[in-house]
Amino acid sequence: MAGAEDPVARPQAPREVAAKPAGGGGGSGLRIGGWILAAIGGLLVLAGVALVVIHLTQRDKDGYYTSSTLQVAAPGYAVTSEGLQIGNLQSFATDAVGQVRVSASSRSGRALFVGIASQNAVNGYLAGVARSEVTEVNGNKVSYKTHAGGAPAATPGREGFWQSASSGSGQVTTTWKVKGGTWVIVLMNSSGAADISAAVRVGAKTNLLLWVGLGLLVVGLIAGGGGTAMVLSSRSR
Repeated sequence: MAGAEDPVARPQAPREVAAKPAGGGGGSGLRIGGWILAAIGGLLVLAGVALVVIHLTQRDKDGYYTSSTLQVAAPGYAVTSEGLQIGNLQSFATDAVGQVRVSASSRSGRALFVGIASQNAVNGYLAGVARSEVTEVNGNKVSYKTHAGGAPAATPGREGFWQSASSGSGQVTTTWKVKGGTWVIVLMNSSGAADISAAVRVGAKTNLLLWVGLGLLVVGLIAGGGGTAMVLSSRSR
């Protein structure tokens, strides 16, 4: 029919699709990764600063981190710690761990003995001796495991197996350089008599916190610098 429209649809011109800017996704990922790395670096720096501050402010004048005073009392002939297990350490590791210091002041007026020795030696000396073993320290409360028995065969000062020992009236202090093995701290009356009562403080001298803190600072600064560089790079893209 004249004038009728062609039933076949005319082809439409293809639509133009806007091209996405090249590299947009990569820049966004780089920016996100940079912020994450910078945040991790900041946390490491804060942790490192905290450890360095603790090292500088929480030690006494002799460089020891010291516990609060513990009131120790037992009816037997000795008070012992649980065995402290220390792996075989290289010389640089023992320098980092440092020294242990034990101080005790008698509450009964009797002279005291404080010693540190291997667990095997202590077990042999105190076999069959009435004593109390410290099992837990919760704040100022000390819990014990009691071992029944009699008196020791000899006073502690006559034994030669001690790695470090001291005895006397008033405050008695002994220090010991940490090394591998299983070790026990022993508190007795110098005379070997029963009924022990003393105020005890334990301290540790170490540079471990300082070295860990400085290491975290270095790693944190490197991570933070890398993250910042990634963020700046993403903006330039």
